[in-house]
Amino acid sequence: MGNVLVIFTGGTIASGFLGDRKGPDPDVSRTLQGYVSSFFEKKKVGVVCLEPWGIPGLDSSNLDPGHWIEMTRIIESSVSEGTDGVLILHGTDTMAHTAAWLSLCFSGVGIPIILTGSQLTLDYTPEDVTVNLRGAAQVVCSDLTGVWIYCNWKLVQGNRAHKARAQHPDAFIPIGGLPLYFSPEWARDGEITDLHHPRGRMPYSLKKILDISPEQARKAGKGIRWLMCAPGVDPVPSGSEKIIGLLGFGAGNAPTSILDKIAVSYSEKEKPQIIACSQAEGDVKDPAAYHDVGIAGLASRGFDVWGQMDYPVEFIHALCCYSLMASPQSPGKILGKFLRKY
Repeated sequence: MGNVLVIFTGGTIASGFLGDRKGPDPDVSRTLQGYVSSFFEKKKVGVVCLEPWGIPGLDSSNLDPGHWIEMTRIIESSVSEGTDGVLILHGTDTMAHTAAWLSLCFSGVGIPIILTGSQLTLDYTPEDVTVNLRGAAQVVCSDLTGVWIYCNWKLVQGNRAHKARAQHPDAFIPIGGLPLYFSPEWARDGEITDLHHPRGRMPYSLKKILDISPEQARKAGKGIRWLMCAPGVDPVPSGSEKIIGLLGFGAGNAPTSILDKIAVSYSEKEKPQIIACSQAEGDVKDPAAYHDVGIAGLASRGFDVWGQMDYPVEFIHALCCYSLMASPQSPGKILGKFLRKY
């Protein structure tokens, strides 16, 4: 008999209509726990259910790096004790951020870590709660490894996931990758013990992450500032950021006025890491492709500039948080493992 850890965090999947609006519902959470326990029992799989933030949990919009640390510790402890898979029920709003974070922490874990949720509550007919939950549970019993989001009959890698739809059940798309569609083979009756999950190595930097308190994680996250470019708008940096994510245009471009303000704000201060990002979702970004407006031009002014590559912004944000926790004095050591420096 194998063993699975199921983490209930909250979100729409654990919500119902409370008056005229949706909200976390303790009765729905208890229903889901019974459903999950029954599903794995029929497969002769042991299951441990945890609610780190109580029942019915938290809306995912309220989750932050401190919660990520708490979840990481729970999963790491369970993995070290020999669990065969992890299923996380999570709100869809920030599921891609959490998946990106976990992909950094458990890149070589050797077991499936699957996040799922729903866009509709159990009050709807039809609903996507039970469809996603059953599919994700089947994947946890499969030979797939790594961190994935399961939603609407498909899997998206944790470091490639982007929420593209606000209410439609097909909520997630991969950025810079391809989805993996549900395989009927996963639905066959079979015990999890039929599968062998070779244990991988945890990233060395995870050891330092596990020593950080939730409050320290939240403080690290506050060292990141996102500046979104829009025609006619000049966001101004505070001058105290450790990392600036500059969400520009096209290949990684920004108005020269914004680039000048960043340079002036740090002319006599320790300069932050600059992450050159784009509101264009597809393709590898090249912030050095254009003269004047290319964000990589800040490198000539003494900044360390990193390109987004073809990762989604959710992953970039998780990576920034991870780098400030694992290497607070030299976040570039972590950024350089994934991004190109200009």
